[in-house]
Amino acid sequence: EINRGNVSQIFGELITLIEDDKRIGENEALEVMLPYSKTMFGVPSNLYIIGTMNTADRSIEALDTALRRRFSFMEITPKYDLEELQETIGEHKLCEVLQKINNRIEKLLDKDHLIGHSYFIKIDGIESLKEAFQNKIIPLLQEYFYGDYGKIGLVLGSGFVDEKSKINDSSLFAAFGDYDTSSFDERKIYSLVNAIKMSDEEFDEALSILMM
Repeated sequence: EINRGNVSQIFGELITLIEDDKRIGENEALEVMLPYSKTMFGVPSNLYIIGTMNTADRSIEALDTALRRRFSFMEITPKYDLEELQETIGEHKLCEVLQKINNRIEKLLDKDHLIGHSYFIKIDGIESLKEAFQNKIIPLLQEYFYGDYGKIGLVLGSGFVDEKSKINDSSLFAAFGDYDTSSFDERKIYSLVNAIKMSDEEFDEALSILMM
């Protein structure tokens, strides 16, 4: 994942040699001497370098300008038409569940934070879908929304995010002079439901709420 590395240390003198006109056989071909073997080294014209990056963390913005002009950037969006995503769990197609989630994420954040199709490719039943929600999708949403469970609820629905029962505010806080706690009286507190511990019926109902 190219945006997580130190570009100057990864490429070194290759940053020049990988240019199209500096490759072996080209008009301005260049070679460098390898420091250990002392042999000359150049980059052939048929070598393709493919690097991946995740735009969600915004580290793409810090990429070196020299690197930007040596690579073509291609956006890879979630593929809802993949054969693996056409499987139906309960009454819901995986591709439709993923698209519904992504439509809401794009509205609340932006298209750079869409969830990829890889999370759903190996789903072969309701148990593996529960694990995908609990161990992948929900933690990712927690990171996206910085623990704002209200927004997570807007994405997943009340089947996955539960409102905690209110505690008597007068007995909740420790005594601290005349500090006014009335501003917290109407504040709602949410908790995440453990998807793995749901029964199949509960999970299917949660998916139905999500898809509304």
